[in-house]
Amino acid sequence: MSRPRYRMLALDVDGTLLNRWGELLPSTKAAVARAAAAGIRPILCTGRRYRRAWPVAEMLGLDAPIVCNSGSIVKEPSDDRTLWRADLDPGLAAALLDLFREHGHDVVAFNDRPHDQPDFRVSRHPSGRGPFDDYVGQNLSHAEIAADWAAGPFFHVCAVGLREEMLAFQSHVLDAFGDRVRTFVQKSPRYAGTMCEVIRADASKWSAVLHVAEQWGVAPEEICAVGDDVNDVPMIRGAGLGVAMGHAAPEVLAAADLVVPDHDNDGVAALIDGRLL
Repeated sequence: MSRPRYRMLALDVDGTLLNRWGELLPSTKAAVARAAAAGIRPILCTGRRYRRAWPVAEMLGLDAPIVCNSGSIVKEPSDDRTLWRADLDPGLAAALLDLFREHGHDVVAFNDRPHDQPDFRVSRHPSGRGPFDDYVGQNLSHAEIAADWAAGPFFHVCAVGLREEMLAFQSHVLDAFGDRVRTFVQKSPRYAGTMCEVIRADASKWSAVLHVAEQWGVAPEEICAVGDDVNDVPMIRGAGLGVAMGHAAPEVLAAADLVVPDHDNDGVAALIDGRLL
């Protein structure tokens, strides 16, 4: 069998690998397995933290690393090894923590731990701040509550509050640190509050994929990347074959080399069977 043209398949998780109900269709699972058997190595990409991303890799049943925490870390789910992590340098991390305190925000700092251990740290709970306490309270079984903020490394930190507060805090972070960090203000329907996330400036799904590709000896032009949201655009543009799901936002569709059916109609399987194999 000749080597496939694309040797790596970077798959966004929510809205691409999973359908709108968060399900992995049997046909999608089987198609990814066929690609892997043909020599195309899958890698999963998600904004989820590792603990919440790990079950998706388990459902897939393949040796598929996970780019998680908004692209700031890559984990190997078979043994919880860290393949790459975008640590904030100690000086920047300390200055960030000072800025959180200055503006009255408690810090959620995500940990690099095995999938079944506490995956974030806070200094206190309850704090008296409703949105923050709601987030920590819903995740209390895997929270570490400790006042020792000298422990690191720091690669993904966030504040939780009202949307207006988080937009204002994002402005403070960017004013203070400029192009040294990347920020996201986003809200999950699971929680009462909005989160302002901060990671290293060079951390993204695509940069994390490239670090793993280098370890595997795969060139960017040998990567097929698939996604549906604006945070997938850099990897869609950078990959040898950039693919958008049919339900993707207009800017994602415009960036893609190829558009496949949406996530409810198994666009991933259509890509694998129609183009990759």
